[in-house]
Amino acid sequence: MKKVRKIICLWPQALVFRWVLLMALIPFAIPTAHACICGDISPCQAYARASTVFIGLVVKISPAKVEGSLPPQAISTTLMSHVDSVQFRVKEVFLGVRESEIVISGGGTTCDYSFKVGEEYLVYAYHGTDGRTLYTDICSRTAPLTEAAPDLFYLRGITKSPSGSTVSGTVRREGYSAKRGMPTSEPIARARVIFESANGRFTGITDGKGSFELKSLPMGRYKVSTDPKTNYSSESRYPPEPREEWEIDLTGHGCDTLWFSARPGGEISGQVIDHTGKVKSFPDMELIPADQRMTEYNGHTAVVGREGRYKFTFLPRGRYYLGFFYGPILELPYPEFYYPGVSERSMAEIIELKDNQKLSGLNLRLPPPLPLRRIEGVAVFPDGQPAASIPIVLINSRHGYQEGNSVLTDDLGRFAIKAVEGQTYRLSALIHNGVPLVRSKPIEVKAGEENNPVTLIVKLP
Repeated sequence: MKKVRKIICLWPQALVFRWVLLMALIPFAIPTAHACICGDISPCQAYARASTVFIGLVVKISPAKVEGSLPPQAISTTLMSHVDSVQFRVKEVFLGVRESEIVISGGGTTCDYSFKVGEEYLVYAYHGTDGRTLYTDICSRTAPLTEAAPDLFYLRGITKSPSGSTVSGTVRREGYSAKRGMPTSEPIARARVIFESANGRFTGITDGKGSFELKSLPMGRYKVSTDPKTNYSSESRYPPEPREEWEIDLTGHGCDTLWFSARPGGEISGQVIDHTGKVKSFPDMELIPADQRMTEYNGHTAVVGREGRYKFTFLPRGRYYLGFFYGPILELPYPEFYYPGVSERSMAEIIELKDNQKLSGLNLRLPPPLPLRRIEGVAVFPDGQPAASIPIVLINSRHGYQEGNSVLTDDLGRFAIKAVEGQTYRLSALIHNGVPLVRSKPIEVKAGEENNPVTLIVKLP
């Protein structure tokens, strides 16, 4: 009897930013439209990250039930309403397969790979969070065998390569040039990159371009540091905090790429307090340059913790505005405001920061939140017939993003949707124009304390 291992795709939760999350959770996403963005990886990187690599023939596809979530290899994706279970007959093994047949289920997202019965594929599969189950996706370099020539060239040449992991990367110093009015980045030559584990100590030296490479590193967990010291790397996690040492796991096969950076050491921190004087948990604070010559330097966002505390790190010297500049939005119905608690930029206090200076105790008082209102109306087609069971959306005219989730019209085309008082919106319906959905010709509405019903004519713009 053939041994069959059933492999269910389980995605760990991925950290996503505010607007990525809002877009990912849109309930009207179309299953046939891929909304998955992947980062580029090479064959040796894919091999290093995989638990299982094989060539297989698809012999059966059947529906399966898996609770979908965002896959870790994807930059963005959309949740799906269905998932496939795919049975492979294993033809050639490169890593981690002993069975003659394997069953893989998708994860219920638009990153799922669409296999076809009777075709052969090169499959990279990964362990799930429980360490036993495996998954794959379109970000993994899984591909039809006819399109996998670069991967096969690498995989079939592994036996001629030294065993162990290959790690390469760069060491750089970042800053800001006031004279040039722009960020700077320069390589650090002759820097040492040090890997330490139970297997020993391994050191790479950067060249004139700040690049290094280490080969044949055994599998294991390593403490990694640089000399001279750096405070940020590709292994740092959001929210970024300065550190001088990182831990990485190497699989003992394939390759990985790391980078290390010595960033400016300036910090600004404080606490957020609401209009009643209580500590406030707030999604994030923002920091932007006050000097026009620093406009090319990226603004910063700091997550506010449970006790209302925030911290901006890796700041170059300069003059800054602190506050919340994006609002109001439905999720955060606060007007734009500035430190120490004013609504006009002309009244804001400019924060001056010197080289590597750490400023603390900058408490920011929030204004009262704006009230939420309802915009009611009816959606009809140009012939006057009700536009039943279609999504209605509000686009914030200030920043061009959708506010919250859509609402569906009832059988008579009626709808009611939340909005922030005083804000102007473009109201439209989502309609089919092939794939994907498109917004109908909008009407402009302003949310007031009381709002008259509106009529939306649903037609293409």
